[in-house]
Amino acid sequence: MIGPAFAMNRQKQFLKFFAILFMGMILTQCGNKNSKEYVQEGIEHTKQGRFNSAKESFINAIEKDPKNIGGYYGLGGIYNLEKKYDDAEKAFKSVIQLDPTHFDAWYSLGYTYELMGKKEDAEKSYEKYRRLKGKLDSIMNKEKP
Repeated sequence: MIGPAFAMNRQKQFLKFFAILFMGMILTQCGNKNSKEYVQEGIEHTKQGRFNSAKESFINAIEKDPKNIGGYYGLGGIYNLEKKYDDAEKAFKSVIQLDPTHFDAWYSLGYTYELMGKKEDAEKSYEKYRRLKGKLDSIMNKEKP
């Protein structure tokens, strides 16, 4: 025969176990970052010179959201620093595929081509950058009072 004290102790153990399990579930959810947060983290790591950590953050951003332009753009910059120009080219082309008007990506692609020794491709990318940037500047100047 089981006494009331034993039953009460089992109930307390169950509640304690459930509370620990519940807290664990909450804490794991708090640790999940979204894609934009990973990009911001990557930018901060880059500012601090922690390029491996930045690269990991940008990759995590892309894994969370394969359409995250900031993740590809940041990753392209890290690849240029690592002299992985083919990978940088792919990253910047991914940005352009997602947003053909991303003038900074066109400039960065041109810079990557320059580093690769592809002067003609670099000039084409720079020209696209100048055209897009000029359009934006024109629009912005018209909006000023």
